[in-house]
Amino acid sequence: MKAITTLFFLTLSLIGQTQYEFQLNLIQKMEENQISCWNVDVFENLIIADQSSLKKINSEGQTIYKVSYKSYGELKQIIPITPMKILLFSEQQQQICFLDNTLTQVENCLDLDLYTIDFASFTARSGRGDQLWVFDQINSKILLIDLKNPGKILQEIRNLKGLIQLEEIVDMIEFQSELYILDTQNQLSKFDLYGNLLNQEKYDYVQIACSENSFWMLKSNELFKRNEIETSTLNCFLPLKEIENFRVMDSRFYFQQKNQIQIFDLVKKK
Repeated sequence: MKAITTLFFLTLSLIGQTQYEFQLNLIQKMEENQISCWNVDVFENLIIADQSSLKKINSEGQTIYKVSYKSYGELKQIIPITPMKILLFSEQQQQICFLDNTLTQVENCLDLDLYTIDFASFTARSGRGDQLWVFDQINSKILLIDLKNPGKILQEIRNLKGLIQLEEIVDMIEFQSELYILDTQNQLSKFDLYGNLLNQEKYDYVQIACSENSFWMLKSNELFKRNEIETSTLNCFLPLKEIENFRVMDSRFYFQQKNQIQIFDLVKKK
């Protein structure tokens, strides 16, 4: 088991007269009629779903692809798997579908009942190729499924309601060979990839995200970063409140407020 003490906390917060070493500079602000779900790929393209369409917006704010997705039902998650492959999860349809980088469907959609999943309410990308974590809310278990072999289950974490009192997931992320689960009780639970519970902490966090080397946690107007490499303290002012969701790509931060996404660069003050 990796000791939790090997993780260093780097806190970004507004506290009194703190002299901030870093700042968030606004790069872009995008407004949509409605945002059902969204994500960002490794090339910093935004992929946004509204009520009836799915669009891809490049780093300069230009819409480069737009398609209708009514046949997929209401989308809950968009997950870039590779630069050429995007996964869509529809809780309404209980299926996952695959698009290429032009938002064109490339494979048949997979019905999750093939994996004996009664009701999937959340999914998470795995770092191990064509595999996906799926939370079966009715049966209170998380499955690691093989997307290339429909029906094949690679790993199973059972009885999450009894083990960590899990009712509903806010977010789920695989990061550096560990699975993090944030629930509606503000509990952050960490599992290894064999399904063993490593740690559970209770915070006021409302969202989590990760970049290549850092794991980020958000609450109110504060960001916390866990990092096994850096040991210095990082301070800056978070200029937004009531953030519904966020993503991090390198030093670029994407924050959603209702139907608006704002993009910031994190830079060191001169």
